Amino acid sequence: MKASKFYGSFKSRIDKWEGALALVSEVIELILTVQRKWIYLESIFMASEDICKQLPKESSLFIEVNATFGHVMSNAAEQPNAVIQCTATGMLETVTCMDDKLETIQKSLDSYLETKRDVFPRFYFVSDDDLLEILGQSREPLLVQKHIKKCFEGFKVMDIIPPGKQLNRNFEATGMRETSTGETAAFVSNVVLDGAVENWLVELEHAMKKSMQQLLAVSIQAHRGKDKEKWITDVQGQLLITTGSIQWTNDCSKALGSISNGKKNALRQLKKKQVAYLTRLTDMIRGQLPRLVRTKLVALITMEIHNRDVMERMIKAGCSSVTDFDWLCQLRFLFNKEEGQFGGICTVRQTNCNLDYGYEYQGNNGRLVVTPLTDRCVLTLLTAKFLNRGGNPLGPAGTGKTETVKDLSKNLAMYCVVINCSDGREPESIQKAYWGSNNDVFVYTCLTDTQAWTLSRSVVYFLAYARLGLGGASTSSTE
Repeated sequence: MKASKFYGSFKSRIDKWEGALALVSEVIELILTVQRKWIYLESIFMASEDICKQLPKESSLFIEVNATFGHVMSNAAEQPNAVIQCTATGMLETVTCMDDKLETIQKSLDSYLETKRDVFPRFYFVSDDDLLEILGQSREPLLVQKHIKKCFEGFKVMDIIPPGKQLNRNFEATGMRETSTGETAAFVSNVVLDGAVENWLVELEHAMKKSMQQLLAVSIQAHRGKDKEKWITDVQGQLLITTGSIQWTNDCSKALGSISNGKKNALRQLKKKQVAYLTRLTDMIRGQLPRLVRTKLVALITMEIHNRDVMERMIKAGCSSVTDFDWLCQLRFLFNKEEGQFGGICTVRQTNCNLDYGYEYQGNNGRLVVTPLTDRCVLTLLTAKFLNRGGNPLGPAGTGKTETVKDLSKNLAMYCVVINCSDGREPESIQKAYWGSNNDVFVYTCLTDTQAWTLSRSVVYFLAYARLGLGGASTSSTE
């Protein structure tokens, strides 16, 4: 209309409406922004008394905003004329003030969540909504129970005894449970679920690792007996595989030492024992077995078949010493009896890499069939892990890149986090996951061929610098 040749005749009216409509547009956009923030924060401050007690200043500020916002919305309902409402005296200032206050509350809330994540770094892998729900239910461990699986790999449910059942004053966790097969593992000592939730979750993590250390020592001792059926039935699936790997490493090292001393058929004889052991396991799995035992057996047989194949490759390659590369490039598990609280500590070696076994409970969720390509990927990724660097499995979609990394984390008993990047991914969302990563957590960023081209430049730069920074920080802490 302002471009019309008749604009001069209606200038005052046109300018008045232009200003009014611009103000209406600005106020409505601000109201929508305030509404989005209010909806998110209302579910926090109006539903959780614990959050209000821990953030009293922000809670009082939100109550003020809530009253003002309710008054504005009531007036809009009574007089639904947009121009009248949005151009009312002080309306823009009122909405702008609400937006500023909500922004202040949000920043304070983010800082509060950050302090909780600093105590228990695995909270970095939990969304803000879930974390607020956990914090709001910190006095009710039974309600926090459903979020446990978001903080641990195979540990899905706590075995909890209520107050007074065993002369205990508070809720106590006695063990952990994997829900799909019902596998359980008892803690060395009960964890008291009282006080700040992030503190007892840290204790829960320590109890899990201490329990796995003790159970591994017990499993190694039981493996030496003749009753392998009882050993398989009683021991957790993860520890069956680890115990078998430790025994296989010891046997192969002894056989290669015997070859160096002139007994050239030592490795072939060991392979015959391995085949006989596999035959015994396959005979066992053909019988009537509970689901839990069958699942454990399938995973154990999968890994023992790989051990047999490695022996066959070493025989064909003519391995005759523990220093031969065909042996050094294998994933070797060693149990040092002179260290640890429960009679030994497990370490993992490959080539010149030496990593600690993570003792993260992995549950009973199966293992991948190991191929020569898998072995090469594991060799590369484990070396990258040892050097505090990143690895890059490259290949078409659906070829098993992600699953290979997850299976490696099972071998090392470490917590694995998979981040699927897309064109909508922002650096801030990945930043939280990287902040939560440390020496006992794998953070695997999955970039498919299609998604890598659509990532914004800022995200690609952030991934590169974050990986470099983590590598430098890990190296410095090690030194």
